[in-house]
Amino acid sequence: MKKEYEFSDFSNGGKTKVIIEDGRLTISRPGILSKFSHGFTGEKTILIKNISAVQFKPVGFARGYLQFVLAGTREAKSGIVMGAKDENIIYFASGFNNEKINKKAREIKEYIENYNTKLSQNNTTNIYNSSDKYDKLIKIKKLLDNGILSNEEYEKEKKKILQEEVQ
Repeated sequence: MKKEYEFSDFSNGGKTKVIIEDGRLTISRPGILSKFSHGFTGEKTILIKNISAVQFKPVGFARGYLQFVLAGTREAKSGIVMGAKDENIIYFASGFNNEKINKKAREIKEYIENYNTKLSQNNTTNIYNSSDKYDKLIKIKKLLDNGILSNEEYEKEKKKILQEEVQ
């Protein structure tokens, strides 16, 4: 499913287009104002699974922004003022449709967060290597006690370990 969003910030950067499709987020800045503020950089495509955080400042009296933080990169700390050159920040100006603008930005943020949550839930790993079932049970009990495993996950892993002996 392809979703497209367009944001405007004529005070500093023109238009920004965001396209979400097939686990990717593409940022493009068409128009002459965008070229002056960001240069002739072209489109940037980011795998959504590589976005570690999304910062959202709603548009109100001042302009708003979305910032995509990628693992292993430096985050611009000045957001609304000094982030104009950061290719991972999308600004949007205040105007007559602030609620509509904020809704679009919030939808992007929530989509990315939900996508990455589902992705992390689908990545299951084998939490034990020992061939002794008691060592395995001790390891998963420690994970439960430290809050790494939920009771449900603990019971599921415990059942698997105890069934290995039967097979």
